[in-house]
Amino acid sequence: MHRRELLALCGLAGVSGCLGYDLVERETVSERRVRLAELEATVDAREARIAELERDVETLRRRLEGPRINAVSLVDGWERAGDVVVRSVDDVAAGDPLTVAVSFTYPIRGTSTGRVDVSLGVELTDADGERVARNDRTVRLFLDPDATLAELPVRFGEPGLSPGRYAATAHVTDRVTGLETTADAVGFRVR
Repeated sequence: MHRRELLALCGLAGVSGCLGYDLVERETVSERRVRLAELEATVDAREARIAELERDVETLRRRLEGPRINAVSLVDGWERAGDVVVRSVDDVAAGDPLTVAVSFTYPIRGTSTGRVDVSLGVELTDADGERVARNDRTVRLFLDPDATLAELPVRFGEPGLSPGRYAATAHVTDRVTGLETTADAVGFRVR
């Protein structure tokens, strides 16, 4: 080989090496940008999930700090705690007064007397979900700090309900903190 040919080959190899390196560098930069975008999306998704979990924790914390409804039922009469289960009925005659018993647990916070102030309400709705009656009462209770279970009746004197299907939903509100809990609707029939 002649010297000129050798120099030409070396120059061509050098130029192609530089071009190849530039191509590899561009691919590496674009791969890094894609990976960086993927990581940013992952971080954003994790931050959204963390915010959702923090809201769930706050909801659970508020639920634990406030009253919790254990049972709601239509009863044929109420005299003492436990009647929410013992005297539970599924139907009542049209025109008869209604009594809905509500059993709830109430956390005692820093008081040795066990005094609690609650607002207890029961809403009656028809089969279409329309409210037909509501009865609210404010109650001051003195609970045993070791046994924070309470049960109260809510009476409807003459609701005037026509025969059909109805539901009762209870609400218990802590009058000090304003925390409220709502029970699931309990169905019953007026015959």
